[in-house]
Amino acid sequence: MLAPRLALASSLALVLALLSGEAGANGNVSHQWISRTAATRVPAAGSLHALVNDPALRQALFTGTMFPDWGYTPGATVDEREAGEASHWEPVQDAYRRWITDNYAPPWSDEARLHLAFYLGMTSHGIADQSYDAMFFERSEFYENKDHDKFDEDSDVLWVGATGPGEVPTPWVPTTPLIDLFATVVGAPVEVGSMTQQLNLIGLAIYAVSTGGSDPELVAKAAANFPWAAAHHQDSATPGNPPHEAEIARRYWQSNWALLHGDPLPRPVLWTFPADGGAEHAVEGASIESWVTIVFARALDQQALVGSQFHVVDSMQIEAPIELSLFYGNGSHVVHLKPSSGLIDDEIYRVTVDPGVKTIHGESLAGWSFTFSTGLVAPPPVQDDGFWDMADGYGDDDGSSSSSGGASASSSDGSGSSGEVVTGADSQDGTGATSPATDAGGPTSAGAVPDATDAGCGCQSSGTTSDAAIAASLLALTPIVGRRRRSRRRTGPRRG
Repeated sequence: MLAPRLALASSLALVLALLSGEAGANGNVSHQWISRTAATRVPAAGSLHALVNDPALRQALFTGTMFPDWGYTPGATVDEREAGEASHWEPVQDAYRRWITDNYAPPWSDEARLHLAFYLGMTSHGIADQSYDAMFFERSEFYENKDHDKFDEDSDVLWVGATGPGEVPTPWVPTTPLIDLFATVVGAPVEVGSMTQQLNLIGLAIYAVSTGGSDPELVAKAAANFPWAAAHHQDSATPGNPPHEAEIARRYWQSNWALLHGDPLPRPVLWTFPADGGAEHAVEGASIESWVTIVFARALDQQALVGSQFHVVDSMQIEAPIELSLFYGNGSHVVHLKPSSGLIDDEIYRVTVDPGVKTIHGESLAGWSFTFSTGLVAPPPVQDDGFWDMADGYGDDDGSSSSSGGASASSSDGSGSSGEVVTGADSQDGTGATSPATDAGGPTSAGAVPDATDAGCGCQSSGTTSDAAIAASLLALTPIVGRRRRSRRRTGPRRG
């Protein structure tokens, strides 16, 4: 019948609009794909590969990946919104990393490995959002001059249509350190029960987007809304899309893995556009494609950043005039070098970042350089990107210890305690939606209707479920949701 299908489409559209990420951010199915893909790209035979690919840590990794968006769920207070926003950024993430190393040490205990997986999920989300916003979202706005308020949900539906549904993880949340970090780093008091309940709503968003992305009509509608994005979200030549984000995320993991082991930052730069040794870079100064983009491995201090630290020099040693832009301002990672006039056709340029670029942590980064051509012939690269494909040498953490993925007890090495670790609240929020209960099993596939204890929704799992039943379940959820809006941040470490 037509009516149930229309009800399904309208219900999904409403839930997607209300629960998926806000304008200028990845949706959570895309985020999950990014973390999952980054895990496969981490060099094999290393300890990091063993950790992020450990099935017992999948729930913690996926929960950490979706966690930063919890503050934008329905009913979040101003403080919770502030804390959720801060979860995207390096000050909170770095404080959590230091908490981990203060309380644990290699060889990592089972409990420590849960924290590590959750932490890496958070960092994947944060660096992916910055990369996506600074490059892919910016291009979509450049090429499609229209309202992008619904870009998040449409691009996430497109991604589901291309790659398949996401999973609704059983939440594993290290509540004690996070609550303390929000209080000390952000100054925002957060209640554990509220945080975990709102996190369960992100699982609902994953389910809703996955269901919508499985409907060819909704995918076609999303593609019609943003045809440029639909044509380029898997294009290897388009920076900032999910495949590129996965590469940036895994390099960020490798950088942070070194820091977790007490080693220096391996490299100051994670990724560039164009790539080192790239060719056919655009020359028109008015085109966004002429921009040179650098993704740094650490959050930068905007006040200390000056244009004279960056150089784009041609083969005659003439420096191209550029405008320096730290996308999202203080505490962010992505720098654009925008030519003030057109570049030269069929020319080779060398980009140099002087030593001494300051981070928000007071560090001075090493210098960096790379080369590209505006012609057809690629120049020899300056750097060896094969570095990122070398397995780490931390043999004391080879994955021989595996975690259960459930609630953990105090630290097994006696160096500290994670406090209460919650995997679900199993409580009613007064709206008819049930928060997920502790579940020792694997994640629920979003391709099927999840049980209420897994997905935090009013759905019932009975093998096969009609479109009308799904629509009714989703419609029952809509009264709890309030539309939240935010302007895209240009200064200060705020993202959603």
